[in-house]
Amino acid sequence: MKLFVNGCSFTHGHRDWGDSMLPPAWVWSNVMSDRFDETVNLAWQGGSNHRVVRTTLEFFDNIKDPSDWLAIIQWTTPYSRTELYDAETNTYFGYCEGSPDPVFDLTANTKFVTIPKDFYRTIELYKQTAIIRSHTVLESNFIYQNFLLSEYFKRRGIKFVFMSLSSHSFIHPENNHPLVKYLSREHYLDTTLTSFINPSTKHLIESDTDYHPNKAGHKVVANYITKELETRNYL
Repeated sequence: MKLFVNGCSFTHGHRDWGDSMLPPAWVWSNVMSDRFDETVNLAWQGGSNHRVVRTTLEFFDNIKDPSDWLAIIQWTTPYSRTELYDAETNTYFGYCEGSPDPVFDLTANTKFVTIPKDFYRTIELYKQTAIIRSHTVLESNFIYQNFLLSEYFKRRGIKFVFMSLSSHSFIHPENNHPLVKYLSREHYLDTTLTSFINPSTKHLIESDTDYHPNKAGHKVVANYITKELETRNYL
């Protein structure tokens, strides 16, 4: 069995990348890697759910027979991040609330010496038009993203699990959106990462101001996910 994971900094790691920007050895997916023949981690710090969906589809579209793959998708908040595209430079770049600069990952075309000013203008325009993107619209888009990847995985015969960063990225079964009833609940982990990685578990987070899981926290996450996979007979 091969493992594919995607998400934000909770899965990519928030430090210790080195020049390669690859996830460090202590990230939860790497802690679990000895249970798999191959591990691919496409998560990225500050990454949005839009990016998660795009890069996941791009990856599996290039896999002829994905039946021996297990995909774990860590959804992040749908309310303060997005992904944008610049046709002139053929570049995807992200916006993460609180960051003044575009978010680039390893798939981006970053051959330009300096970041084009148009990228910053696009981000500013996105921020200025935030008023027309209601909480309901963003939540609806997030549900569509869940439905899209769920149906894609099932159609391709890919085993998969969805997990949430927090309650903001967890779709409750009683949500009244018409698509929710079609989501397969058995593919969702009911425990969110922040339910056991939070300010009350100080030994598992980086600091009082940085709630990312530390190395011990990533081990806890890895153990939790491993047990859930074993329960589903994925391991």
